Amino acid sequence: MVLYPSTSLHRVMPVTSGRRLASFFWLQSMVNSDEKRGLLFDLDTSIQGLREKVQDSPEIIRLTGVYHNLLRQWAQT
Repeated sequence: MVLYPSTSLHRVMPVTSGRRLASFFWLQSMVNSDEKRGLLFDLDTSIQGLREKVQDSPEIIRLTGVYHNLLRQWAQT
């Protein structure tokens, strides 16, 4: 599956052999700010990386709580 942000331009090249099957749909993020989504992504990726090395330390559990609290604060209702 290929996803494009609604703000990006992209080009679909012609099919030269065979056939193309396509499905189109739209998604809306709970967090409407690209910057905030980027911060949440970086925080989540870092937490996952730490979990692979340290398992669930109190610091990782606290960071996970911070992630979820930010998500709740920034989510559109």
